[in-house]
Amino acid sequence: MIREIAGRQNHSVKLARKLQKKKHRRERGLLVGEGMDLLLAAVAGGADVREILVRRELLSELPAGLREQAAASGHPAPAATPAADDGLNIGVCDQETLDYASSLGGSSDVIFIGAQPVRHLSELDLGSDLVLFLDSIGDPGNVGTLVRSAVAFGLGGVICSPGTADPYSPKALRAGMGAQFSLPVVTEVEAEDLEARIVASARRGEEVPRVLVADPANGVDVRGVSGTGGLVVVLGSERTGPVAPWEHAERVTIPQRRFDSLNVAMAGTVLAYELSRAKGTAGRAPAAAPGDGRAPGAGGK
Repeated sequence: MIREIAGRQNHSVKLARKLQKKKHRRERGLLVGEGMDLLLAAVAGGADVREILVRRELLSELPAGLREQAAASGHPAPAATPAADDGLNIGVCDQETLDYASSLGGSSDVIFIGAQPVRHLSELDLGSDLVLFLDSIGDPGNVGTLVRSAVAFGLGGVICSPGTADPYSPKALRAGMGAQFSLPVVTEVEAEDLEARIVASARRGEEVPRVLVADPANGVDVRGVSGTGGLVVVLGSERTGPVAPWEHAERVTIPQRRFDSLNVAMAGTVLAYELSRAKGTAGRAPAAAPGDGRAPGAGGK
């Protein structure tokens, strides 16, 4: 349904504000995003959009399919069950109401609420794909950027530990520009569970991935890594590295000329590029010369 919204007490406006907090997103299985570009990316990725708040002058800029879907949805969801799975509702707001619902502090043009994708570890082909494992990366901006880089370089997915920032938070969605809707992002996976799955696959005689931990000083040059099988790249905190020990994993380094200057988003992007390129080549890249420098294992809060 397409309807006028007047004031801050509307249930959709209040829900958008609540969903800025992880607790409420988790309880309801919903996410909130802001901006026309992010909405378009979500729709292109097949997101289940439930509610849209938009300024009147921008209503016509929404995809025609969304407007038609809302017009055919009938009555809006009751206040007791906002964003219920009964169709799409579009609320036409003034700027003041949008700013109140926004997490950006003003000047929002579109805010949308949708179902948070639920992905599972079993969906990933660890035996052949390149995936990232984010081990307690606390900055949602870094998490979103890493998801965006994973999409850019054709990775098979991103796995997040319980200590990693929510990849579906408003800040992570903005940093990822909606990349979260374009590939599997699996959350709440303990490192031990991922290792156990790899061990179980090996016992069944299945293809298993190499596990590479980004290391600031003690790894091999990433440019020397080659192969066509699966790769799991572990990224952890800049200060402490991954929480899990990953005792049997290989270590890789990004050579730098001077000091460690890459944060986790930059380091992860470089690793994703180099390793995705290596997986598409036949030979081994030249090994690093001694003294080429260091790279951070990963970064974030």
